[in-house]
Parts: sequence; structure tokens; C-alpha cells
Amino acid sequence: MNKRTTFLTVRLQQQTHHAFRDKAARYGGVSEVLRELVEAFIEDRLTVIPPVTPKKESLYVARSEN
Repeated sequence: MNKRTTFLTVRLQQQTHHAFRDKAARYGGVSEVLRELVEAFIEDRLTVIPPVTPKKESLYVARSEN
């Protein structure tokens, strides 16, 4: 039995969705890329470089709590 029974859903603009699917296909597909991103985030292996004009400033504030 597959232990992956929980879903993660996010709303995106259609253009962003298509661009992600196209690029993710080169790395094993959407699910594989999203799984790796989620696991890397949890394990503090993910570094996000803030854009010049951040949309969500709170995502880029250095956090000391773990």
C-alpha cells in the first residue's frame, strides 16, 4: 500500500502552473519536485533568495526558532 495519502494543494496563476509543470517534467515530474521541495524545507536544506520586490516579506525574514 502506498503511504502517500495526504495531499498538498496550492492555487497558482495558469501561466505559473504551466511553467512549473514544463520545468518539473525535466526532473521527474511535478509530484517528485514538490516532494523534494517540501522535504528540503522541513530539513532546512532549502534556501530561497528573496526577489527584488518581495510579495510576501514574512517569508524572507531571518528566523531563529526551529
